[in-house]
Amino acid sequence: MKRFCTLCFIMTCAFIFSSIQPLFADNVKALMKSAERNYNAKNYSKALADLEWIRKEITNLQLQSMKKLLPSEIAGMKGVDADGGAVLGIHAVTRNYINSDRSRSVSISISSGKSSQAGQGLGAIMGMAASFGAMNAGTRSKMIISKGYRGQFSMDGNNTGTLIFNLNGGTVINIETRGFLDSSMAEKAANALNISKIEASF
Repeated sequence: MKRFCTLCFIMTCAFIFSSIQPLFADNVKALMKSAERNYNAKNYSKALADLEWIRKEITNLQLQSMKKLLPSEIAGMKGVDADGGAVLGIHAVTRNYINSDRSRSVSISISSGKSSQAGQGLGAIMGMAASFGAMNAGTRSKMIISKGYRGQFSMDGNNTGTLIFNLNGGTVINIETRGFLDSSMAEKAANALNISKIEASF
């Protein structure tokens, strides 16, 4: 049992340290060469391991590129470092923007999963959520058009607003505002985005 626990600890440490290594595109090229060598040598288990690392590296590079689509500042509110992650083929990044006294905030999320069934259904789910929110008696709702793209805005009784854009290919932009009385800040956030570039990136 002690030996098993030690092995688990070593594997956990290896995973943590490997996940915080700097990402370089050259890592992918080296892994591709390794996968080819292992494939030619009929060492399929190692080839599969190489391919899994390639997937992880490219996923991380994709998340880094997605973060660049989020503005650094919105209407004087500076953004904090963007977070990102991937699950079931869906890639998502989020950046939060907070005013000086932290009484108001904006959060912008971009999620995309064009190549996965889960991702293809994401837009439909978000669309239904927006529709259900609009039908809620305690929710104010209206359509917002930004740069030719239609979004659905809703606001609850706690002054939390949500603006959702469902783009082609399953990409979803979700803007959430807190502490504002209407949709004006959500509209400013939407106008700060290059929505056509976001749509074309996936």
